[in-house]
Amino acid sequence: MPSHTGTHAVRARRSTIAVAAATVALTAAAVAGCGSGNDDANAKGGRTAADPEQPSAGASASSPGGSKPDHARVRAAELIEKAIDVTLEQDLLRSTRRMRTEGTTVMHSAVRDEVSTCKTSARKGAATLDWVITPSALYTRSSEGALRMAPEAKKDPARVQVMADRWIERDPRMYEVMRDMCGSENRRRWLRERLPSMNDLREATPRRRSVTLHGQPATKLTYKRKGGPVEFCIAAQGTPFLLRATYPAKDLDESYDSFGKPFHVAAPPGAVSDIEIAREVLEAAE
Repeated sequence: MPSHTGTHAVRARRSTIAVAAATVALTAAAVAGCGSGNDDANAKGGRTAADPEQPSAGASASSPGGSKPDHARVRAAELIEKAIDVTLEQDLLRSTRRMRTEGTTVMHSAVRDEVSTCKTSARKGAATLDWVITPSALYTRSSEGALRMAPEAKKDPARVQVMADRWIERDPRMYEVMRDMCGSENRRRWLRERLPSMNDLREATPRRRSVTLHGQPATKLTYKRKGGPVEFCIAAQGTPFLLRATYPAKDLDESYDSFGKPFHVAAPPGAVSDIEIAREVLEAAE
């Protein structure tokens, strides 16, 4: 009997991990906009957002030899590249990712002593998923709607009832898989996979406009593409932060703010372990 119970407990635990993993997989791909930077950010950014554009402001497409338009293209691409770098290098940052396929995900990320931590909230209709990554653990909380999206949930309704809307400390193996999710390199990779290459941008001349985003002056660069326009909104004063990038053809709409603004990342109070949840699931199924 003990071994039978133990076997079911192991299976229950594996299933809780599978349910959460499936839900995380659905929204993690969807893992934010204006603000001002600190002195360190300004040092990283070098010149202001407006400076790189000034030499090419008077460039004309009819200039002899086309050298000035070419220069304007390069300067615009360099501004975008710098904006991506100084934004994703921030130790404290909030991003909002809006996707037609995955819903909306808001992530507060922090880097301390080269360790990335974050707290994240994802929403798609009635399905919600929150997770917290500390320097040593991963915690998740899923709504009933989110849990029911996993195939494993259909086999055991009791599991959904037990897990819904509760903070759970995930298995260490899951933490190992997810711990770099909020790191700058992972986020940079995700963004670049959905944007044209910098070489492509250097070959095109964007439309440049001065706009106001969330009450802040910004420079908007728009590139015409077959699948629709690619747009970048970059802070026009101070550090050239990337405030928003959109590309409908790649389901990309991501904005950034709260540069350098502190927030707290800690284990959620009342969180239970995978083992405890597995035991409760087993009891509920009896």
